[in-house]
Amino acid sequence: MLLARFAGSQRWLVCWLAALLLPLCAWAQPGAGELRADEDPAAAASDATPAPEARPETSTAQPLFVSLARDLDLFTLINDRPGLSFHKPMYVWPFTYSPEHSGQDTELIFQVSLKQRLFARNLFFGYTQRSFWQVYNSDDSRPFRETNYNPELFYRWKPGYPACVGCGLDIGIDHESNGQEVRDSRSWNRAILAAYTESEKTLIHLRLWYRIPESAKETPDDPEGDDNPDIDDYYGYGELRVQRHLNGDRRHMAGMMLRGNPATGKGAVQLSYSLPLGDDAFWSLNLWHGYGESLIDYNNSITRLSFGVMLAR
Repeated sequence: MLLARFAGSQRWLVCWLAALLLPLCAWAQPGAGELRADEDPAAAASDATPAPEARPETSTAQPLFVSLARDLDLFTLINDRPGLSFHKPMYVWPFTYSPEHSGQDTELIFQVSLKQRLFARNLFFGYTQRSFWQVYNSDDSRPFRETNYNPELFYRWKPGYPACVGCGLDIGIDHESNGQEVRDSRSWNRAILAAYTESEKTLIHLRLWYRIPESAKETPDDPEGDDNPDIDDYYGYGELRVQRHLNGDRRHMAGMMLRGNPATGKGAVQLSYSLPLGDDAFWSLNLWHGYGESLIDYNNSITRLSFGVMLAR
């Protein structure tokens, strides 16, 4: 049944994938002019061989996705290279199945996530957007059921202690909302503290948060005030992520996310596995069970199996 729906909607998927990927490939940034943090400008100048004669200046610009491709084998959540880089996982899952969420049981899910290093310091602005698209639902004109927007600002500290070379700490703030009108509107603001340790094969990342309080709504239709006062009951106050490369070439990766509130017994677990799809992408299989898959479903428990392509892990 899933394949039949997919075959009937191929032109919609092709148009959407083109709309997503072509702007990324067209957005160029300089490659040769970027200075790595470990380069000595004086040494680079002394090693350079001057051209024997003036030549017309040529562009060394590379498509953005090509310049980001070097991050594909890294744990993108904690990479901190200069400029623009991947942040959280980026994926397109055209095959998903869940019998429990509102709407059709099959929809396409995609996530885009990038971060920009600011002022040549370990200060970052990140942006993540995750959308749930009922592309197979032609009867209702293939609507977007839900989109979550998540900008954040954080500072990353890597002390480089000999006893924990791969340790680091992030501190910052974030906002997440779904841009819906009253009754369906969901949003929250958080202060974030994350600690992690990275080895050659494994990343362990613990992210804790404190929700910044909001005033209560006077009526359910009040546009001001807290849209979801009990969201901590379902999300809890933090999440643990573990990622591990499974072989020597770092191309196979397994991941797990756990979060919850011990006081309410509610939370979520996510399991993922990815393997190479050429040089620039990965096949991805993902299993979700629990609350908060999206903001609109923060208080609904959902089980979903997803399959597709991952661009960053």
